[in-house]
Amino acid sequence: MTQQLDLADIQGNILDDFVSGYPTARFVLLRVTDAEKGREFIRNYRSKVTTALRWGHSKTYAAKIEATKPQVAINLGLTYKGFVALGLATRTLSRMPAEFIDGMKNRAEILGGAEERDSLQRWDPAWKNDVHILIGLNALLDPDTGQPVAALAEETSYLESLCERFQVRIVSGHGKSGASWQDASAILAKYRATYKPAPVEHFGFVDGISNPVFEGQFGDAQVDAIMAIGSGKILAAKPGSPAGGDRRWAPLATGEFLLGHPDEAQETADTTAPVEIMRNGTFLVYRKLHENVGKFRAFLETASQRYATATNVSSAEAGEILKAKMTGRWADGVPVAVAPTLAEWRAFNAKYAGKDEDRPYVDFVYGDDPEGLKCPVTSHMRRTNPRDGFTGKSSLLNNRRRILRRGIPYGTTSDDDEEEHGIIFLGMCASLSRQFEFIQQQWINYGLDANAGNDTCPLVGNRAGDAKFVLPVEPDSGEAPFIWSGIPQFVEMRGGEYFFLPSMTALRMIGMGTIDPT
Repeated sequence: MTQQLDLADIQGNILDDFVSGYPTARFVLLRVTDAEKGREFIRNYRSKVTTALRWGHSKTYAAKIEATKPQVAINLGLTYKGFVALGLATRTLSRMPAEFIDGMKNRAEILGGAEERDSLQRWDPAWKNDVHILIGLNALLDPDTGQPVAALAEETSYLESLCERFQVRIVSGHGKSGASWQDASAILAKYRATYKPAPVEHFGFVDGISNPVFEGQFGDAQVDAIMAIGSGKILAAKPGSPAGGDRRWAPLATGEFLLGHPDEAQETADTTAPVEIMRNGTFLVYRKLHENVGKFRAFLETASQRYATATNVSSAEAGEILKAKMTGRWADGVPVAVAPTLAEWRAFNAKYAGKDEDRPYVDFVYGDDPEGLKCPVTSHMRRTNPRDGFTGKSSLLNNRRRILRRGIPYGTTSDDDEEEHGIIFLGMCASLSRQFEFIQQQWINYGLDANAGNDTCPLVGNRAGDAKFVLPVEPDSGEAPFIWSGIPQFVEMRGGEYFFLPSMTALRMIGMGTIDPT
C-alpha cells in the first residue's frame, strides 16, 4: 500500500502539474493593507483554491474521493511578509526558516553572485516593493481561438472585486507595459485550425520532463509503472538482472516536498508552531526568467560553424550537437546519456516513433559516464539532477536536492531580446536552502561538483568573467577537448520571491485569526 495523503487538505498544484493540463496561466500579486481585512479576504477566497482531490476522469491519479476538474485551477501562496501583514503571532513567525524570512531579493548574491545582485535593477517594478500574496490562475485553452477560456476573465473579475471589498491591493508593474498581472502561456501550435500547446520553451527545447515522484502522489494502481520510469530514486538493479541491466526506482519520501511528513533522512522537518500552519504545505520559488533568444541563436550560429569545421559535420548538425551537449537532452527531449551521438539520436527516434513508450526519456543514469563523454558533467540537466553521477551507484546526496518544477513560458518567441519572453519558473520543495538554493548556488552557478572550476551552467548560469563550456574527448584519443568560450548571458532575472503554499487547514486558521502558537 502506498502512503495515503489527505488530498482535500493539500493545494492541487503540488501533486499535479497544472501547467501540463492548463496551457495558460495568470499570476496576480497582492498586498494586504489591513490585517483584519486581509484575513477576511483569505477566509472568503479559500473556497476558490483548488485542492489535490483527484478529478473523476483521471486515470493517472485514481482515488476514492473525486472532484470535478475546474475550468480554472487556483492556488494561493504567502510570503513571509504576507504572514506578518496578516497578523500571525511573533512566536509563529520567528520559527519560520531563515531563508524564507530573508526573501529572494535579500539572498540574490547567495543565489547567483554579484550578477544576480546587480540584476535587481532590471526587475519588473511589481517586484521592487513588498509582495504579500500570490494568486495563480491556471486556465484551460479554447482550441478554436488559442485563447484562455472565458472563465479566466470571470475569475479575474471576481478576484478584483474581492480585493476591492477587503482593501487588498493588486500590485501592478509586470513587464514593460506595467500590466496588472503576469500572463503566461504554453507556446501554441496550430494544426488543422485547432490550437494545441507545444511542450517547448523559447530556446526550442522540450521542457517539463522527469519531474520527481514522491510517496502518496499516485495511487496503488500506478505504483508499478512509477517504479519503472526513473523519476524517483535509484534502488538497485532488478533481481537477476545482468550488470548494467534494468534498474529499480522508488518514489522519493513525501517529506522532501510536503512538510509534516518524513523525508529521505526519515526525519520530519522542524517547523513553526502550531504545526498545522505548515503541515501539508510546501515552499514555492517564483522566478521570472527572461530568455535572450537572439543572443542564444547568434552564439549557436558562430560556435557551430567552428565545430562543424573541426568535426566534418554540417553547420546545422553541429548546432544540434552543441545544443544537446550544453543541455543534456536533444531539442526533442531525448537524453544525451541514452543517445550521445547524432546517429544514435536518429536511431532512437526511429525506434520510438509513434509509440507511447517514454521510459528511455527518464530511465537512465550517469554513473557509467564519470568523465562526461556521453553527457558532459557540466551540462545543464546533469548539473541540476546528477542522479548517480557522484558515486556511480545510488546517490543519497541527490535524493535530498530534488525539486518539483512547474514552469510555463510567457511572451512570444523572437530574436529581439528587448521584447518580453521567457519562462515563469515555479519550483516546489520542503527546504528552500537544502534543495532550491543548493542547486542554484552550488550546481548551477559554481562548478566544483562538476569539475568545472568557476564555470557556471552553460544555459542558465550567470557569467563571471570568460564563461566557457568544455566538450570532453576520450583521454587516450590524442585529441584536445573542444572548448567554447565567451558564452553570453542567456537567461536574466526579472523578478521573483519565495512563497509558502499553505494547506487548506492553515488557510482556514489564518482566515479565522485563530492561530495560537501555544
